[in-house]
Amino acid sequence: MFSQRRTRLVAVTAVVVFVLYLHYSGETRSPRNQKFYQSTVAAIEAEKDMSAGNTKAGDYISDTNKEGSGSRPGEEYIFVGSDDKEEPAIPKAQPPPPSQPDPEQQRATIADEGDTEEIPIAGRTTMTVPKNRDRVGTGAESVNEEESEEEKKRKKQEEEEEEKEVKAELNGILKRSPVIIFSKSYCPYSKKAKAVLLDIYSITPAPFVVELDQHPLGQQLQALLGENTGRRTVPNILVNGRSIGGGDDIVALDEHDELASRLKGLGGKWLQDIKRRETEDAE
Repeated sequence: MFSQRRTRLVAVTAVVVFVLYLHYSGETRSPRNQKFYQSTVAAIEAEKDMSAGNTKAGDYISDTNKEGSGSRPGEEYIFVGSDDKEEPAIPKAQPPPPSQPDPEQQRATIADEGDTEEIPIAGRTTMTVPKNRDRVGTGAESVNEEESEEEKKRKKQEEEEEEKEVKAELNGILKRSPVIIFSKSYCPYSKKAKAVLLDIYSITPAPFVVELDQHPLGQQLQALLGENTGRRTVPNILVNGRSIGGGDDIVALDEHDELASRLKGLGGKWLQDIKRRETEDAE
């Protein structure tokens, strides 16, 4: 048999072992010792540390996760300062909500634009709507076409009147003398033709000179002469309405002693006399 002292030691040892067993088994079953609980606590602590670091750096944080902060949903806060202390938060002003347009004001605006029309609805009421732009555009195009046609008619009428005026002017000039010199004051070939017909020859009646660059209808007369005589340049010498050429042609006829006979042949009875001044001076 065991001694009393040994029995007591065994009993104390058993009690200590039982107490240790209860202690460790309780710690193991506690939620704080579970891995999920420990990982969750670690994540929350890390997020708190990160938020504290951002606040110290002066960055933007949201107070939506803080309890008892007094903030309302939708408000944002900006922390001023980048030191280790936090300044009072300044809430950002929220834009006012867009207001709905007043139906009466909207209808008045549409009516002021002038591009509206009223259409019947269900045969009883009417509704104001914008006009059909396609129909409006078609009407505008029709108006433009009508204006274009009227403009063409007006221009054509003006051209016809101007043509009549030019023809009347040309006929009036041709009646001034049997020999007409259509010239330009700055043209050297015109000066050459005028020197022969006016200075070398004595012609009765005297040739009539028309300076086209000084005549109010000079361009129109030159164009009409080009159509009638086939010569569109100056000088253009006409005898009884027929062209005998330009400056070089007159000089060539004079050198070949054919100018006087040519003028007499075309001038007929209207050309009364033609003499060469050099021959008259020599006699």
